[in-house]
Amino acid sequence: MKFSQHQTEIMHGLILGDGHLHQKRKTHKPMFTQTFGQNAELFAKHVFEVFTDFCTPKGFYSYKVQSGKNSPFYQRFIVRTTSLEILQEFVNMYYNVNSLGKRIKLLPLNIENIITPVVLAYFLMSDGNYHKTNHIIRLCTNNFTKQEVELLSTAIYNKYNIQSRVQRARKEQYIIVISKSQVPQLQTLVKPHIIPSMLYRIGL
Repeated sequence: MKFSQHQTEIMHGLILGDGHLHQKRKTHKPMFTQTFGQNAELFAKHVFEVFTDFCTPKGFYSYKVQSGKNSPFYQRFIVRTTSLEILQEFVNMYYNVNSLGKRIKLLPLNIENIITPVVLAYFLMSDGNYHKTNHIIRLCTNNFTKQEVELLSTAIYNKYNIQSRVQRARKEQYIIVISKSQVPQLQTLVKPHIIPSMLYRIGL
């Protein structure tokens, strides 16, 4: 069984965000996993429904955690596929082993050919946010290098004429910022693909 085109685009968006691919060894088939916060329960359930044919019934579950000994418990939701051969192409695109032997996430060099409104929508739902005071949208691209973030920013502009800037978040970490003037254009582009409970991520 293969992903549909829609599922393929969603998977790209999730991996650009907080989604992860796990592969114990190169000879093992990879699996997809993503953890969602307690405010994203409906989004987690939606992702599970999209890929339900590639999950076991236990592919969606939750648990409670504390940030400190005396802090309140809060919910976490997990979506996990089974080990799938079709995920290998995503591993090849998004992962590599650096000189220290550490497995790192990469931005595909052909990202301009990959991004679609669906990809951007799921990236935003997965790891984007709207700043209510400044009326900007931020894509949390902290896992990528500055050069990769600049490449993604350029790709979004080339494909959809949406301007953005690369902003330093912390040491060696950078995010993409969509300015107030560009937000309406981005909202129009991705809104048809944003589920209702996540519209706040784009300021709607």
